[in-house]
Amino acid sequence: MLTNVVKKLVLASVAWMAVTSGSVAVAADFPARPVVVAASAPNWAGLYLGGNIGYGWDSGSVVFPLRAVDPLLAGFVADATAAGMFPASLSPSAHGVIGGVQIGYNWLAASRWVIGLEADLQASGIKGSANQTMMPLFFDPTATGVTKSIGWFGTVRGRVGFLIDPQWLIYATGGLAYGETKLGFNTIDVPFGCLVGGTICANSTSSAVRVGWTVGAGVEAMLTPNWSFKLEYLYVDLGRRTADMPATTAPLIFGTSAGFREQIVRIGFNYHFN
Repeated sequence: MLTNVVKKLVLASVAWMAVTSGSVAVAADFPARPVVVAASAPNWAGLYLGGNIGYGWDSGSVVFPLRAVDPLLAGFVADATAAGMFPASLSPSAHGVIGGVQIGYNWLAASRWVIGLEADLQASGIKGSANQTMMPLFFDPTATGVTKSIGWFGTVRGRVGFLIDPQWLIYATGGLAYGETKLGFNTIDVPFGCLVGGTICANSTSSAVRVGWTVGAGVEAMLTPNWSFKLEYLYVDLGRRTADMPATTAPLIFGTSAGFREQIVRIGFNYHFN
């Protein structure tokens, strides 16, 4: 009786081992399913630092109406202006290369909105000049010139952007602008030069830091987890400034005035400390 029971247990054990061994063999015949790991989305939030280079220009004119310091010369000023002794205005067409650095911070709002603050400081080669010779009746010919330039400028702006996909951000930006504006004016009597009390000559420059505003837009692409590339347009308005340029040979003043409204296109790179 005991022998029969032992035989049955041995046979059952052998059968179970055969079944389990077959299952393992069958399972081994099927290749393992690959594990797919989803790539992480770029992290736009946090501090970033970068540099940029671009081009700027404006098309504003410079005016310089003549006025008399001595009331006795008011009649002469009126006659000289009416005769066209000096041009009414000149357009120096200032333009040039700009470049600088920027620092900013981004916050993620909802799933696809990016809100940030950015400040930048730019060296500027925006400058221009214009000259004209006048041949008035009953007055000596004169040669007059103006210069206009932006020595440097900076902005402090807010940014609001939308992620059209995880790697591409389009944004609008605007805020404070400031910069160094420069004006120059010169005029000389062509046949006789500069004679004190006899001709009208002037040669002066003036510079001042102006505060204004800026607005623009751009697109930025996250190229790697830490590096992004951007293309940006800014309109920078530093307002209008007037500088009195005194004549060196007579008690007269040229009230030189110009607007400083620049258009900027630039490219840049940012490193994100995320």
